[in-house]
Amino acid sequence: MIRLLAVCIAALSGVACASTQRGTAPGLSAPVAIGRNPRHFVDGDGRPCFWLGDTQWQLFTAFREEEAQAILEDRRRKGFNAIQVMLLGVGGGKKPNAAGRKPFLNDDVSTPNEAFFTAIDGIVRKAERLNLVLVVGIYHKGADGGTMITAKNAKNWGAWVGRRYREAPNVIWSMFPAAKETYLPVVRELAAGLAEGDGGRHLITVHPDPAPASSSWIHDEPWLGFNTLQTFKSDALNYRMVAADYGRTPVKPAVNGEARYEAEGGTTPLQVRRGAWFSVLAGGFYTYGHGGNWQKPAEWRAWIDAPASRQMKILRDTMERISWWTLVPDPPAGDSVVARAADRSWALVYFPSPGTTVLQGIPDGEASWINPATGESIPTGMRAGVTTPEGWEDAILLVRAPK
Repeated sequence: MIRLLAVCIAALSGVACASTQRGTAPGLSAPVAIGRNPRHFVDGDGRPCFWLGDTQWQLFTAFREEEAQAILEDRRRKGFNAIQVMLLGVGGGKKPNAAGRKPFLNDDVSTPNEAFFTAIDGIVRKAERLNLVLVVGIYHKGADGGTMITAKNAKNWGAWVGRRYREAPNVIWSMFPAAKETYLPVVRELAAGLAEGDGGRHLITVHPDPAPASSSWIHDEPWLGFNTLQTFKSDALNYRMVAADYGRTPVKPAVNGEARYEAEGGTTPLQVRRGAWFSVLAGGFYTYGHGGNWQKPAEWRAWIDAPASRQMKILRDTMERISWWTLVPDPPAGDSVVARAADRSWALVYFPSPGTTVLQGIPDGEASWINPATGESIPTGMRAGVTTPEGWEDAILLVRAPK
């Protein structure tokens, strides 16, 4: 079993761990709870923690433990801190893992295979040591798991999983139903079972499938810690969907958990960056993914270092240069999207393509261009009409108010 670190009691950077928060553990620098400002995540010490996710659906099933560790180490180096994974892998419990072990004896959910889950235990511990949160999906709709896990057995299954990982501080629970009323019975039973099993220690979200959809379809469910949405697009739909969830009450964080996968269907790094920056400047967070993570997991060494996977760290580094937790979206300026600090101490503008835009209401100050593809930064003067640097596919303009 995984060992639980102590419950967070610290209040740092103006964000405290409330009594309703789950899974906090001092020293774990990953997004494990919701802050006093419920738009944002905090780490194990109660500090604002910027979510940068990666999709590794097959992490528990397609790889030997040493391969899984190498993937996690790579993602940590690239700035990711939340890894989305399917507990049973693609196949919903009927396919064996890399060691040939299936999740259930005789394909019966009531008889989990200890050897299968012991291997997962080791990966969870490795992720914890790397300060990575695992966003673990315990159910997938339809033929990929939905036939084995039903409203009748979902609570028992959720409770079993919750008990097993009750002591793991670096777990968030997820599930993958369609955003339809017919899935509510199984979703609610899973949530009830998880809470029974782990004592309510971990956040729970819902990642609806297929796209485009958001868990805000059930936004008022009291156990839903934050919204996860799936756009499967690279355009401004990412902005519109995150912005819609940002505007809902009660306030909850919004994570774009599945936009277009890099390389899948010809998706370029530029298209990936657009989905990411649109999501963040709409007031949410973003999870990257490469098509190979589920289509060709065995070829992981060929896709693990894809260009956009490296460029996501530029996004996180840029946001961590400013007080990102004070971000407030502004109305878009043409094709560009704009966000400011609540106290107007900074403003960010994302240009998804080269061009000139007239910006209204952004004061003079210290301004710089940041290349989202390379991280290059160029100081610039601030004026109403701005033109992106020559040769850049997209651009970020960061403006800081005079001190």
